[in-house]
Parts: sequence; structure tokens; C-alpha cells
Amino acid sequence: MTALPKEYATRKGLFYHVFGVPLFVFGMLLLFSPTSFDRFSIPFSRYSFHVTMVLCIVLVLMAISRSMFLIFNRKRTSIPWGKSLMLCALEVVLVSGFSALYFWLMSGKAEAYFWFFGLSLVCFFVLMLVPYVVIDLYFMLLAKDDLISNKSRDAAKEKIRFMDERDNLKLVVAAESVLYVQSDENYVKVCYLEDGEIKFCSIRNTMKRVEETCVKGGLIRCHRSYFVNSARVQSLQKDKEFTYAMLDVANASRVPVSKNYYDQLAALM
Repeated sequence: MTALPKEYATRKGLFYHVFGVPLFVFGMLLLFSPTSFDRFSIPFSRYSFHVTMVLCIVLVLMAISRSMFLIFNRKRTSIPWGKSLMLCALEVVLVSGFSALYFWLMSGKAEAYFWFFGLSLVCFFVLMLVPYVVIDLYFMLLAKDDLISNKSRDAAKEKIRFMDERDNLKLVVAAESVLYVQSDENYVKVCYLEDGEIKFCSIRNTMKRVEETCVKGGLIRCHRSYFVNSARVQSLQKDKEFTYAMLDVANASRVPVSKNYYDQLAALM
């Protein structure tokens, strides 16, 4: 799998990270005391208080970072691994930095700040690595189940029913015959095969309203203005500025593919 699914950058992903990671760190600190505060020259008698403060630090920083991540990636259909790893690394550094500042102040500045930061970085890397891996594996398995489910569904034998803006039935066509659906101002243009010939049907409707119909019919979004039948995509070609999906039908127009949807389409080929 080349990328994490879009659910990773939704409210579901935000919830698991914002609450899952801090609670795991909190539980490990309470149960096993791997970062005994004796090493930070902080009285152990107030251990539960210090752990609670660390929980608040992790919780607040995770909430801020994941909220920003959701805002900037809410329109993506997949999340590159590199972006996910960079975010996790940044969160570990931020949590370590603010926790080290807390330890440094509570210890009466017994040691240099960067001495506290070094210990904190090692501790939080180990503690936060486990929930990160578990959450990522969960989303990978979720995406794999969805992919298997979609492949197991015999979309080729299904019919797609395209309605106009007044919910009047305008076109019924076999899902396997649809090549692509294109937004055309106040219309959507359906390109499909009929008796081996390429046909077009313009329907007064918006792409947003027909999106659910397209998805149920096995089509996937490849561009803001296009849905394409991935089973008909023969290859993906790039020129200096754009990427196009080349269909397996002679004389069929090439379909533009934006970078936000490239990984998802490539994974289905």
C-alpha cells in the first residue's frame, strides 16, 4: 500500500490520535513508571500529579496538530506515508520539548534544559511509537477490507441510474460500459459504450449530486471534475504539467488525473 486511506485525515483519525496516544502514554507512565521522575530531580511523591500534567501536554499538542492536519488534508483521498511520518515525528519533538520545559521548571532548573529534552525525547519516542503503529495498522486494514469488498462486488453486472436535478431518470447503463463522468458547467456528461461505440449523454445536474451514484457504480474520482471507471484505465501518462488516464477503448478521450487522486487510482490498477 502506497498511502494511508482518507479516513486517516478525518474526524475518526483525529479522535483516535488525540485520545488514543495520550491515554496510552498516561497508562504506561502510571503502570510501569518507565520515566521515573527521580531522573529529573523531581520528587516522586507527586508522581501522579506530574503524570497528569504530562497527559495534558500530550493531549493539547495532539489536538492542535491533528486538527491542523485535518484542515489541510480534508480534501485528500489518501495520505502519503511520508507526510504521516513527518507529522508523527513533529508531535514527538513538540511533546518532548514542552514536557522537558515542565520538568526543567519543576526541578528548579537543576540541570540544563537540553539535558531534560534529551531524556524526554527518548522516553516519548518509545511511548508514542506503539500507539502510532497500532493506529496506522488499523487504518491500513480498514482500507484493505474496503478494497477487497469493492473488488468482490460484481460491479460489471450492475446498472448505474443517472438522474437529473429533479430526480427524473435520464440514463440507465451497465457499470462496465461507463468510461467516465465529466462535469460540464450545469450538466454532467456521461461517456459510455453502446454496441462498441462511444456515446455521450448530458444530464442537467451537478457533480456533487451524482457523486454517490458514481461511487456506488464502481467509479472513482480522479479529478475535481471527473469520475473514471478504473477497470477501463489502461495506463497513466504524465507530461510536463498534467497526468492523464489512458482508457482501453480506441478513440476515447484521455481523462485528467490530479495529484490528489493519483495514488488512489494507481493502487487500483
